[in-house]
Amino acid sequence: MRLFDAILDANQRATDGHASPLIPDEFADALPLVALTCIDARLNHRLPEALGVPESHFIWLRNAGNIITSPMSSTLRSLAMACAVKGGKEILILGHSDCLVRKTGTLELLGKFDALGVPRAKLPENLQEFFGLFASERQNVLRAVEHVRASPLIGPRVPVHGALLDLATGRLEVLVNGYQVFATANAGMSPMTESVAEAARLSAPVPPASESPGNLSLAEIQIASRRIGESVTPLRLESTAMPAIPETTPAAAAQTAPAKPPPVPVDPVAALKRVVDLARHYRIIGGDGKQYGPVPATVLLRWINDGRVDAETSVKVDGTNAWVKLHELGEAISRLRGPRK
Repeated sequence: MRLFDAILDANQRATDGHASPLIPDEFADALPLVALTCIDARLNHRLPEALGVPESHFIWLRNAGNIITSPMSSTLRSLAMACAVKGGKEILILGHSDCLVRKTGTLELLGKFDALGVPRAKLPENLQEFFGLFASERQNVLRAVEHVRASPLIGPRVPVHGALLDLATGRLEVLVNGYQVFATANAGMSPMTESVAEAARLSAPVPPASESPGNLSLAEIQIASRRIGESVTPLRLESTAMPAIPETTPAAAAQTAPAKPPPVPVDPVAALKRVVDLARHYRIIGGDGKQYGPVPATVLLRWINDGRVDAETSVKVDGTNAWVKLHELGEAISRLRGPRK
């Protein structure tokens, strides 16, 4: 039995009244465990007890709401350093029930900052993106796992797990088993595809059109065979052709000019994927005229791969005001970064 499976097994038996603590020496090759949790003080005694791992054998990272906003965020930097410098072997993103961050809406947050003497003008424009507000603890964990697996800072051999802790009972609920992701990868999928496949396996159906799509997440998206908002339309990227090689002999010149070789096909899906920046979030306008997002870059890549968006889909980098066609996205991101020095 591997470390995460043993933690789950010991936790379930302990919460059923049959305590059987984990023996760290049996999992020396998988420890220390790196755990990202919320700053909620109720976790202070609950976490070591729920994991069954001595505090000396796990690296405990915390932020408000165990939130990761992108594959290159400051939290990812800490996770990467915990593995590279402190020797962490596996990563666990652990959400918990009754999270106060989930219960705090944008207007309420503004009121709390105002009470602290921080006016709206001093806060970032996009509060939801900056503070990572979320509507579901499960959705938040799945999004965080997706960002970690998509990050170039985390080694491909590091399993990334996701779980939810019930504060009332101390019981763990597994959301993502990192070992199963590796099994998918060994079957031939790339690291990016493996994380998408795992999250898709756990995903819920897409909300109906009558619901607001403003906080659409990977956990709420179901792979479909149609474009977002309407039936799929073909990509409009043009293929390029190689120039014909002229004949050089007099005899050949006297003959009819040879036919040009067939054009070399361009993979339009691959071409579109090259304009996506993994470190950013995106919004799109579907065929129904509605906005969808913000979503991580990995979700946009999956939509492209599934044909749910095409080269003419209107898209913008979240946090900016400029809408561009998907095939123009690379130029838009270049303008965001400014001129090279």
